[in-house]
Amino acid sequence: MDVVIPYKKAHDDFELRYAIRSLVNVTHDRVIVAGDKPDIPGVVHVPVARNANRYASSTANILAACAAGVSSRFIVMHDDIFVLRPWKFRHEDRGTIDEYLRSSSAAGQYRAQTRATRDILIAKGVERPLFFGLHTPTVYERDKLVALIEEYAGHAYLLRTLYHNLHPQPSVRRDDVKLHRWSKPPRSQDVVSISDSVALDRAFCRWIDERFPEPSPYER
Repeated sequence: MDVVIPYKKAHDDFELRYAIRSLVNVTHDRVIVAGDKPDIPGVVHVPVARNANRYASSTANILAACAAGVSSRFIVMHDDIFVLRPWKFRHEDRGTIDEYLRSSSAAGQYRAQTRATRDILIAKGVERPLFFGLHTPTVYERDKLVALIEEYAGHAYLLRTLYHNLHPQPSVRRDDVKLHRWSKPPRSQDVVSISDSVALDRAFCRWIDERFPEPSPYER
């Protein structure tokens, strides 16, 4: 399977570089970076104009990768995700959407997108929609994903949560792995994701460089 990374250019491609290095733990074929062009010569770059709405921008980047000939099943991850142990996809959720909306972490535009996604799913007959808003890699089937994006063009939604509810498979519940303050993850943890503030933390920068010191084949 190919790996698709929607990308908005950041200084020195720092997070992206280490996210790609962490793919040593993921069996994959090509790495496709869709959006802004990174200074990493070995990846496949698919240029996409930026959209002010970051949710719509991410979806447009993934759709562009599909149009460029991504594998029929493919992995999506982001430049703030690092795979720490050998990884194999399994369906994971954070409980129901209603549970998430009752939590203190549901706020702002993300809350609005979540509510809009729930409303679409209930209208489609999904009685108890699950929330798939995890900062971990996920897997899509290309043709099903393209059909979904085309069907809901112009709607506000969260792509991952919409897709996995409309194409359901047995799922296990887990907590999210996003860190907003740096603390070294347990040795058993498979994936970690970081906020912008953590990316600037010198302790994190030292840790990630010690964890993945060797350049990936894509950097050479």
